[in-house]
Amino acid sequence: MPSTTRRRTLHGVATLLAGVGLAGCSGESSSTSTHPAEATGNVAFDPESYSLRNADLEPILWSGDRPTTEPGTDDDARIRHLADHRFVADADDAAAVSIADVDGAAGAREFLDSTDYDAATVYVEQIGIRECFTQELCHVRWSETEVDTDYARHYRDADVACETDARDVLVTLIRIPEAFDPGGVNSYGSSRGSGTCERSNEHLRRRRNRSDDGGAR
Repeated sequence: MPSTTRRRTLHGVATLLAGVGLAGCSGESSSTSTHPAEATGNVAFDPESYSLRNADLEPILWSGDRPTTEPGTDDDARIRHLADHRFVADADDAAAVSIADVDGAAGAREFLDSTDYDAATVYVEQIGIRECFTQELCHVRWSETEVDTDYARHYRDADVACETDARDVLVTLIRIPEAFDPGGVNSYGSSRGSGTCERSNEHLRRRRNRSDDGGAR
């Protein structure tokens, strides 16, 4: 079983990172400046995941007190405030998670509760995203100190009503296929592009293969 010390460290990991929250909001390809070494470390392609979104710019998932913003706060500031990274590393962590009453909430709860925490750790990203866009998780990379995600972003279906400048809050739950203590993780990265996951994953595989071959072309 995970130790109490391990669970306590998770609260320090669940910090609000404004930069990554804004990275998902623009209509252009974007990425943060810190990433694990692309050709080394652990990687899971097309990992199991579950997403929720909220058009009201309110928090979707949290532990402890529900995050709030001051009345009259503009959308940019609300997105920055709600941007969040956290880990769910055992059943106690999962039980402590609250989920807003949004479409798919029951599925997110089932995703958390059905995870085998002896073999996996759930990584949670809460960001802002343009209302007319959606995204598909391509892969996740992680090490003892870093975690990095990569998404393919594209327009939502034509029958989905949206406004170009409006934003939603988006949460993605990601099963990392390893049980580990995330207390040492202190660096996060995320990239989003207009290509496909197939292309992005193949590009990473080739880089990793070149690294395994000692850089041979």
